[in-house]
Amino acid sequence: MPRDDASSPRAARPADSDGPVHPSIRWGADVGGDRFWFSSEWAALTGQSANDSAGTGWMACIHPEDRDGLLHGLHRARATGVFGADLRILMQPDGNYGRWRMRASLTQEDPPEWSGTAVDVSDLLTRLTETEALRALLHHRIRNTLATIRSVSRRTAENSTTVEDYRHRFDGRLAAFARAQTHIMRTGVHGVDFEALLADELFANQVGGRARYSGPEVRLSARLADKLGLALHELTDNAMQHGALSRKDGHLDIRWWTAGTVPAPTLHLDWCEELADGGILSPDTEGFGLDLLTRSLRHEVDAKVVLGFTPSGMTCSIALPLG
Repeated sequence: MPRDDASSPRAARPADSDGPVHPSIRWGADVGGDRFWFSSEWAALTGQSANDSAGTGWMACIHPEDRDGLLHGLHRARATGVFGADLRILMQPDGNYGRWRMRASLTQEDPPEWSGTAVDVSDLLTRLTETEALRALLHHRIRNTLATIRSVSRRTAENSTTVEDYRHRFDGRLAAFARAQTHIMRTGVHGVDFEALLADELFANQVGGRARYSGPEVRLSARLADKLGLALHELTDNAMQHGALSRKDGHLDIRWWTAGTVPAPTLHLDWCEELADGGILSPDTEGFGLDLLTRSLRHEVDAKVVLGFTPSGMTCSIALPLG
């Protein structure tokens, strides 16, 4: 039967613990596990009255899959005098099972009895699960990051004519990728703000007031931020080196919007270079940047990309599913 008096010879006394036991329930049992008793916290937790929990009635609040293991474990623990088990207990008033850790030891009385505590570890186990999920996510991110850096290094080398050319191009791409990682780490599960990613790239290339951009708030997953961060770098670098921004009177106009909702909205991006006097030549070879825009984005994030080359500069339209 339930017992509340800690001074009673059969009252449950807390077992030794290395830390706080809040919230906790004191409990005890005879050495064979035929009779159990609990402190008043049991009634507050489960809603059972003293009569309801008497005998084996308290077992009704234990998850069916945990009942046999509890009793068998208690019998096996008689050899060592130390018992431990993790149980699911039906809690009121929400009617959900909470995770509780039971610990007890045999007293030195004659006859000996089990005396211990049950501690709510639901939050602890939830945090451990979340930590494990974060560890797996971090492992996945590290592998993806290394794979991306390796791919960028290899493809940059394939399109570089000198060591200095390679160093300059790879350094710029690596810096763009690092900026995207900073945004990803800073925003976490909330997603990367597209405008912040774009503005960071324009600022890094000292575009200044020659670029106009506008659009609604759009949040990108880490995967999309990785790819779009590199794509924005290639577009900006090309405009600075070969396009409209290579001339003092050149300008850049960027607009974006979203459309659709099923299964996920699509991000539309229009990139338009403007040079009044013209004179911009179309590329005669396909380098890393064009390959990234025309192939990588399509294969890796299912984007649709349309490029145009005019004497006033390059245009680029991207439609990218945000799911």
